[in-house]
Amino acid sequence: MIGKIHKYSGQKIFACCDFELLGKTILFNDLEIHISSGFYGSSKLTEEEILSFLFDADQINVFGKKVCDLLLSKNIITKENIIYIENIPHIQIYKI
Repeated sequence: MIGKIHKYSGQKIFACCDFELLGKTILFNDLEIHISSGFYGSSKLTEEEILSFLFDADQINVFGKKVCDLLLSKNIITKENIIYIENIPHIQIYKI
């Protein structure tokens, strides 16, 4: 799993995905989503690092079975929170 922190308008956005999804382009309705290292990073992260970044972020964008399974196992999300785009699990979390 890889991830990257972005800072935008005083907010921290954590983007994380399964490593094997990097470079993949998927379609959601008319929207093309490119899973790029520019947004999701290229550094492999441990589970502990991912959880630390999650709890520190204001917004979270996640793609992939491995990282979604991690969030499920820690009771951060439920199966009902997951949407599937071309059979790839996806989660967005916003702290309000």
